[in-house]
Amino acid sequence: MFSTPRHGTDLARPLSPMTLSDRLITLAKEADTAGYTVTAEHLVQLALTIFDEAPRRA
Repeated sequence: MFSTPRHGTDLARPLSPMTLSDRLITLAKEADTAGYTVTAEHLVQLALTIFDEAPRRA
């Protein structure tokens, strides 16, 4: 069904945190528009966790 990314191609490159967050927000907007409000809220929360920092040790 889905093609497998091959090494050395653009598909094999990891996503930056900003790109991943943007894609999750875009999916959340589409989910909300389609009436999946709870799913949209989960996607937004997931997008926000990408930039959460780990607690610093004293």
